[in-house]
Amino acid sequence: MLAYLCIMVLPFAATHVLDMQDKTTYAAFLSTVNTLAIMAFYIQFPLVGRLKRVPPFSNINWTMSLHKKMGLALGIVFLLHPVLILAPRFLYSFDDGMNSLMTTIEAPQMLSGHVAWVVLIVWVSLAAFRHRLNMSYEVWRFTHMLGFVLIAILATLHITTVGSHGQFESTFNGLWWALCALSVGVVLYNYGVKPFMLGTRPFKLVHVKPVSTRDWELTIEKPAGSTFDFEPGQFVWINTSSSGGVKDHPFSIASSRSSLPRLSFLIRNLGDYTSKLEALREGQAVYVDGPYGSIGLDDAKHAKAVALIAGGAGIGPMLSLLRGLAEYKDPRPVRLIYGNNRPDHMVLQDEIGRLQEHMPDFKQQHVCDDSEGRKDIYQGVVDRTIITQVLGSRAIDDWAVYLCGPEAMIDAVKTTLEQIGVSSRNVHYERLSF
Repeated sequence: MLAYLCIMVLPFAATHVLDMQDKTTYAAFLSTVNTLAIMAFYIQFPLVGRLKRVPPFSNINWTMSLHKKMGLALGIVFLLHPVLILAPRFLYSFDDGMNSLMTTIEAPQMLSGHVAWVVLIVWVSLAAFRHRLNMSYEVWRFTHMLGFVLIAILATLHITTVGSHGQFESTFNGLWWALCALSVGVVLYNYGVKPFMLGTRPFKLVHVKPVSTRDWELTIEKPAGSTFDFEPGQFVWINTSSSGGVKDHPFSIASSRSSLPRLSFLIRNLGDYTSKLEALREGQAVYVDGPYGSIGLDDAKHAKAVALIAGGAGIGPMLSLLRGLAEYKDPRPVRLIYGNNRPDHMVLQDEIGRLQEHMPDFKQQHVCDDSEGRKDIYQGVVDRTIITQVLGSRAIDDWAVYLCGPEAMIDAVKTTLEQIGVSSRNVHYERLSF
């Protein structure tokens, strides 16, 4: 966060080298807000750029979460941009305000700003309500990418032709265009250069098979000579159509490192792409970008016990962590809380049952909305009651807790863990949506 904030204030700091005329307090306020906002907008691109080798952007779970929050905040800031500029005129005189408004609307040099403003509001709204609009992931992602590239270019044109700094010293505009070029360059890299590189070393599909009424196990194999490696708990983007485009999807790795050169994934049929898995052909090329993700077994190396909490498809990375703990013959107490809607949605129960028999101290607790009368299942959701029951009498500070599942479940469980005294530094989670 500190690195992010330092990057964001760089253009604002650069404006102070300009020998500009004195500005009013309100004008200085607007200049500060606008400069910080446009830089935050440029940083939106590397936040989702999968730049795992660039430290400020390497924690993809954090960067994706910040990207969403900043996107909504920037939408509000840019929505208010013309209001804040014209407000003093209206406060002075309504007629003066209307004259300024009409002049602003009619000015040809303001066209790029008008278009950027309208497109931004529309695209932020699409991002906020895409699930309600029932847009497919691929369509939304493609339009999202194109729309914000267009906004970046139009916004840069606006601030370098109309903005006060650009008008005062045109050489300062080079900074804005360089930042715009870097932002668009991240997009070109992800949709052009990286797909080309991935296309030279495709993985191979080994098999895809059902493992529950809603879940599939997808297994792929890396090519000979590949240096691909991962840590339990990480995920990759998979594309089974081509090496490029917007058809890659993030899935958590469910296998352990000892299974390499093969990788397995547990994928729940949630419609759209995941409903077409059975159409995949054995031996076909699969393009893999990764691994990503910041959670791993190292996060628990100082803990005296480990709790894994999975909701639905979130069992994938939890199973990878569990398999890793089993391979290391970890002697610590390990507890798995596995939540689903119904018992027939549970996956790989035979294997998990064997792990309960062979691991020194491992137990699983099922949680279902509908337990179907089974006494070994806690009926309901993963709540405070079942969490405290599973963690037992052991000191709260002894536990390292891993979470994965739907966003609502993650947020609810994090709140519960905080309420019962689990430190945030001991809670490690991965969200399923990006």
